Amino acid sequence: MSEATEKQLLREEMIARRKAMSGEARAAADAEILRRLLADPAFEEAEQIFAYVSMPHEVDTKVLIAACLEKGKVLGLPICGEKGQMAFYRLKSQDELKPGKYRIPVPPIARDRRMIADRHTLVIVPMLAFDASGFRLGAGGGFYDRWLMQHLVPTVGICYENGRVQLLPHEKHDQRIDRVITEGNMEAPNVEVEEESQSE
Repeated sequence: MSEATEKQLLREEMIARRKAMSGEARAAADAEILRRLLADPAFEEAEQIFAYVSMPHEVDTKVLIAACLEKGKVLGLPICGEKGQMAFYRLKSQDELKPGKYRIPVPPIARDRRMIADRHTLVIVPMLAFDASGFRLGAGGGFYDRWLMQHLVPTVGICYENGRVQLLPHEKHDQRIDRVITEGNMEAPNVEVEEESQSE
């Protein structure tokens, strides 16, 4: 079986896992993931946040987007273009969001809104699954992998704990991310994780 086929089968499995979660369980997981992300030093110190508008099978980012705007972060959201390329454009208000490609809301597309990643930028990466080596399973378009190949910036993935797998199939173009935050714990690839204390 090819790695591409393995990935597609795993995507279907992960989407099924999301659908099997109750609404209450997902809402609680979303809230805990967001709490941990907003309290993370990398988020607090970043001046620019590159986030995304979540799809139904992903961790909900509505509150994240609102929090970034409220905290005065310079917020960028992705626009997927031709030939698999992606760029981030600034969102100043949620009222600016309009339906875009793949029915995902997007910010205004204008030259003065296009954002450039720098050392003060933190990229929040969507995913369906991840492993301890930092590899992720995305929706399959390859947009983030291509973008991350060209931009060396800090990355944090957000994912449900049921997306944790032992080992993901990966190809040469697949990019590792720095860390993953779930509702269960926080993982740094290749670093042993200690469970949070029961008192927290």
